Amino acid sequence: MLRKLFGSAQQYADLMQLHVSMDFRHAGLGRSLFMMAAQQAEAWGAQKLYISAHSAEETQAFYRALGCVDAVEINAHHVALEPFDIQMEYVIGRDKEFRIKLGYVQQL
Repeated sequence: MLRKLFGSAQQYADLMQLHVSMDFRHAGLGRSLFMMAAQQAEAWGAQKLYISAHSAEETQAFYRALGCVDAVEINAHHVALEPFDIQMEYVIGRDKEFRIKLGYVQQL
């Protein structure tokens, strides 16, 4: 993940890569990594995570299950690099109670 924010209001942090090997999937590792990335992005001042998701249905289903939606703003650089990827975003903070419950965020 890059610390440099982008977007019309500098609202996005770029989730550059998240991968869990096949043998370790369906154990919550991907969700944990994603939530840790959201927590770090929030600490940097981001309001959203930007995801250029592989076009595989499984990849899209993973991100949608976490609450990701189609990106409001499209990053042309990502589209140029991977034209078949699906551009998605995740609104940070919307799930704060859930992240507190799982221990990803300390309750104030």
